[in-house]
Amino acid sequence: MKYVNKITELIGNTPLIKLGKTVAHLKPSIFMKLEFLNPAGAVKDRMAYYIIKEGEKSGQLKKGDVIVDNSSGNAAIATSMVAAALGYKAVFAVADKTSREKIDLIRAYGADVIITPTHVPWDDPRSSYMQAYELGQQPGYFYISQYHNQLNVEAHYRHTGPEIWEDTDGKITHLVAGIGTGGTISGTGKFLKEKNPDIQVIGVDPEGSMFYDWVNNDTTEGIELYPCKVEGIGTDMVVKAFHPEYVDYVIRAMDKESFITARRLVREEGIMGGGTTGSHLWAAMQVAKDLDEKAVIVTLACDSGQRYLSKMYSDEWMREQGYDIEEKKPQAVSLEQGRQI
Repeated sequence: MKYVNKITELIGNTPLIKLGKTVAHLKPSIFMKLEFLNPAGAVKDRMAYYIIKEGEKSGQLKKGDVIVDNSSGNAAIATSMVAAALGYKAVFAVADKTSREKIDLIRAYGADVIITPTHVPWDDPRSSYMQAYELGQQPGYFYISQYHNQLNVEAHYRHTGPEIWEDTDGKITHLVAGIGTGGTISGTGKFLKEKNPDIQVIGVDPEGSMFYDWVNNDTTEGIELYPCKVEGIGTDMVVKAFHPEYVDYVIRAMDKESFITARRLVREEGIMGGGTTGSHLWAAMQVAKDLDEKAVIVTLACDSGQRYLSKMYSDEWMREQGYDIEEKKPQAVSLEQGRQI
């Protein structure tokens, strides 16, 4: 018989898919790594499992401890899955902009959720970061600290980077990845640049975040910071899991373009990614405009669009945000056609 003993054994080795219709007007090949096929449905599965297993090895995480962190949703879902599989309790602080679907998923795995206000600075006692940090300092709690933990970077250096290198036969020329904690792009970028220093690593930052100026203008001072609607990337604080030395430059992706591109991807390719997937693809397409057919671009579908059915995949929600969307005109179907269908 062929089987695994725990759901965590299925983390990683996600497939690459070559995009077609959506990018057909561009010369380079553009590939998307389908991270939503991880068991808890996101790239964060890798980080969560790696940090928890290393915590067990070091003795910092002990049976009976409660795992805690702040999250935009996906890290909490991933960590809740790993916690359930390995026998731990967990609690997460998430901002109130987090989709209903994500919050329900966290609770479905048995974890507790603390809802915090979005429109407060990271160092405000009410913020998700500070709520998780304060709880994580108490006895009996294991603090993931995904924004500063170097094991976040190491997880992608040891796994995500090698997978992309192997699956492209070393032909990758450009990596396009969003920056949230910075772990994915830093770890993957480090590995790829060690293999081939000519590989370009391009970050994707949403509006209102600091990574664009941090990398492109070498500053984190005097930046206008505000919450974006895309979930999962961007920050208003300096994060230690991000290593700008592995990133060549950063592209800013606006909310509208991110959502419209993601909606286009699912209708043209059948790939249902979240808002960050739209950000990634939009940015990859901008990069591709100036490249020839020799270029091989890899980007990520970080999570599933099923987590945003009440938001970016809702026509009503999109209109409420002021985003123009293509009207779907109903087609007349005869009774006889209906029977055939």
